[in-house]
Amino acid sequence: MTMRTPRARLACLALGAVALVARSAGGQSVRVRSSTTARYVQLQPIRYDPAAGAFLPLPVTYAAPITQDVELSVWGLGVPGLRAYALLRGRAALGSELVWPRSDDHFDALEAFVELERPLYRIRAGRQHRASGLGWYAFDGVSATWRPRPTVRTEWYGGRGFTRGFLEPLSSEALRSLDPMRPVQNTILLGASLWAAPTSASAVTAIYQREILSDRSGLVSERAAIDARIGVGSRLVLTAAADADLALETWGRARASALVRLGRRSFLEIEGFRYKPVLDLTTIWGVFSPEAHRGLAVSARLAPTRSVALSTSYIYRRYEPLTRGTPFLLDVDDEAQQLTAGARYALGDVVVEGTYRLQFGFGGAQSGGDAALTWASPDGWRAGLRGTAFQQEEAFRVADGTVYGVGLDASGRLGDRARLRAELMRYLHRPTEGQSAVNWSQTRALLGFEFWIGANPDRPGAYR
Repeated sequence: MTMRTPRARLACLALGAVALVARSAGGQSVRVRSSTTARYVQLQPIRYDPAAGAFLPLPVTYAAPITQDVELSVWGLGVPGLRAYALLRGRAALGSELVWPRSDDHFDALEAFVELERPLYRIRAGRQHRASGLGWYAFDGVSATWRPRPTVRTEWYGGRGFTRGFLEPLSSEALRSLDPMRPVQNTILLGASLWAAPTSASAVTAIYQREILSDRSGLVSERAAIDARIGVGSRLVLTAAADADLALETWGRARASALVRLGRRSFLEIEGFRYKPVLDLTTIWGVFSPEAHRGLAVSARLAPTRSVALSTSYIYRRYEPLTRGTPFLLDVDDEAQQLTAGARYALGDVVVEGTYRLQFGFGGAQSGGDAALTWASPDGWRAGLRGTAFQQEEAFRVADGTVYGVGLDASGRLGDRARLRAELMRYLHRPTEGQSAVNWSQTRALLGFEFWIGANPDRPGAYR
């Protein structure tokens, strides 16, 4: 397996640090978790031919990507609260004909840091990531958390930033090939957040984040987000969230909802939402004006007993007018509606459930349903039979006909230190007629094996 040099060095440093600590420190505890996932996908790719104005099928091909995750945690290093942690991921392709996304990106150090935890504060240094109302960001740097009270927590963080959602610097050649306007230098990511829980039934989170070029010559992004949850009595829960682009002085996504509990397992929820993508100032994708929309959602769940549950939802979206034309969005509606209905019945260790979906409007119409029969044993083993069917019309369609799918899945523990998971799904597109009928038939399979050794961090010193 070929590794990119900077990432390989970081991996060696992380593993070397763990080995050094394990050899030199006395009384330390080590936890190692390994997760191997192999996939197989056989499908028929398609491409859009602007001359013909249609999607054309390519030869049937396959991909067999494999992912290896290794997680290490070391504590009990002679200093109370000191811990070293690393989460490493390797990728490869087992003779794939199809280029699977990121299969040529052979190594990532998802996280690799050292932290000092105390009752009032925590300091962490190394590669880390944050998931918040602003999205998923990774950075190499330092973060500090202060907890003056159990109901108040503040955090500050900063360091070398990565592109949102990826472990790639902003100046990465891989991203530059997609967006030639990318700067040639990296970024500095700075941020602060505040979490508070005024009551046991309410919580508020606010975050501010700023990205600048490493030479401080320009601004990449400046964003803020807030979300709140307030419980009113024992039955009503109000939630709201929004994010804003401070650099462009505009709001991005926003939503507000009210949930009424109708019992221990039943509820009714109404939500209003708005979506507008927020893009960095260094990217050219903003000129394509991704489709902004706003809408309303209503969902309900009725579960008179633990064995029976019924659910339904309705979503309405209103899209803003197109400002740029593309070959994929021609004569589409400005509105979209989606209806969903589902049921679940449990009888002992066996669960039967099904869902039906109907969507029409923007992007065409789609209808489909899923059904599953699942058996779960008391010792942790689970096996299931799944079936699906769907069809589409107009834009984004699966040609003429209907796609049917049937599959099996199973998972369970192998002793006290291992778990096995397997899935197999076969999709059949029937019938496929006419020049526009691109065959969507495909086969998907997954095999995963996970094992762990060492102490359980919830019970220091105890080994499984």
